[in-house]
Amino acid sequence: MKTFFLIALVALSFFSCKKYPDGGIKTLAAGHLRGTWKLDSYFLNNIDFTSELLINSYKETYNEEGTYSRQLIDTFDQVINTTGGWDFEGERALLRISGAGDFILTPGTSTATAPSSYTIERLTRFELWYSYDDGLGKHDFRLIKQ
Repeated sequence: MKTFFLIALVALSFFSCKKYPDGGIKTLAAGHLRGTWKLDSYFLNNIDFTSELLINSYKETYNEEGTYSRQLIDTFDQVINTTGGWDFEGERALLRISGAGDFILTPGTSTATAPSSYTIERLTRFELWYSYDDGLGKHDFRLIKQ
């Protein structure tokens, strides 16, 4: 009988975990986020603009001690490296990135007006999706673990 209650308790706690809208368990967020991520796709207002990106080889790295780095190749074929910090906000619903700077994404968009907090849509061991809104609409970044 004790075994049944223990199994029921474990199952209840597992199913009551808070999740991200498109997948991933919030309590596992820090462990899943650490590592290097490569940009897989970019959407603006639910339209795929990945083929129009003016940047290449976009990577983000989240380290255990809260440091963040980003590397990309810009429109002039220059390798751009930036560093900063990261943390979670709002019960791990938001990802705060500081000190990363801005860059041009497509001919009509840039991250110059990007906030420092991004809404996490999905965070699993292999996928990180986050978004932010500005005057152009909703920007969605989908990254895969390297």
